[in-house]
Amino acid sequence: MDINHIFSMYDPRPPESYDFFDTSRGKDDFRQVYLVAWKDKKLAVKIASNDFTTSERVIAWQNTIRAYRSLGFYSPQIVPNRNRSLSERVLFDNKKCIVYAEEYSKFKTAEQHGVKRFDHGKKYPYHESAIRFLATIGFANLKTADFPSGICLFDTFSPSDPCDEILETALEFKHLILSRYPVYEYRFSQIWERFLENKEKLSKVYPQLPRSVFQADLNPANILLNDSLEFVGVLDYNLCGKDTVINCIFREAFTDFYEDVPWDKEKNVFYDREVNEKALSSFLLNLDLMARYYPFSEIEQDAAILLYRYLRPFWWQPLLALQQAQTIEQVDQILSWIEKEQVREIDFKTIMT
Repeated sequence: MDINHIFSMYDPRPPESYDFFDTSRGKDDFRQVYLVAWKDKKLAVKIASNDFTTSERVIAWQNTIRAYRSLGFYSPQIVPNRNRSLSERVLFDNKKCIVYAEEYSKFKTAEQHGVKRFDHGKKYPYHESAIRFLATIGFANLKTADFPSGICLFDTFSPSDPCDEILETALEFKHLILSRYPVYEYRFSQIWERFLENKEKLSKVYPQLPRSVFQADLNPANILLNDSLEFVGVLDYNLCGKDTVINCIFREAFTDFYEDVPWDKEKNVFYDREVNEKALSSFLLNLDLMARYYPFSEIEQDAAILLYRYLRPFWWQPLLALQQAQTIEQVDQILSWIEKEQVREIDFKTIMT
């Protein structure tokens, strides 16, 4: 099937124009987006071939979008094709693909607005509203999807995933240490033992934690703002799924809605104590702000330190730093940072109450 046949699934008339974007991520994750304009309407037609875009998931995304809209957050809806189906299986570019289409958004993304942070790169203008959005979704305890989110723990997002992304990153980190820096084999074995011990403790309480269904990819390209630069909603549900509230909150609190502390090879959280403390302070301030809108349960407060010690030491940043390390001294600093984060004490109960 060619692209014109796909367009005709939504309107028999030839479109007046269209723009094309390739958002593929490797040979096993084919994704294309066409912004198609007819005289009286405009759609975002999406074509995907991967193991996490299915007809069942498209239905769940639409159900989640409707739930978000009912809570007061805008999202472009997925629109039926002329066969009244939300998606269609087609052969496109010699690939078995899923085709679906969304309304063209009434609002621009923060990225499209060119939104800049406030003084000294501290906060985006929509920062607190985005925090409140996460809290509202968490408190709603949505059940619009029965599959895990893209940032799930102790589960896999898609059939091709070997494990959750934190364990996958930790295993890659371990491989790099053992293959490139065998001098640290014994030291890392102690780090790994602490990682597995904490993982076991967290896995026992994790199934009891409150859950909801999250969009799971808050960043300036997916956050929608009105002309006054106020937060109005989100788009892009590719990573959407059910997840624990605290996991989603911690992920966004760590990244500060993509307001990370300065990241470069010379001055970052692993090599600069001041930057490291700034990163931790940013995380705790975000968590404190979240507690104003979301009532953390006692079990979430108890699990917080276990989650922190699982997520933080082996997130993507330490692995990237190790991959880019130029000296044995830098490797030593990275390992020291991990060791410190694995045993860090934080009074989460006070912050989350």
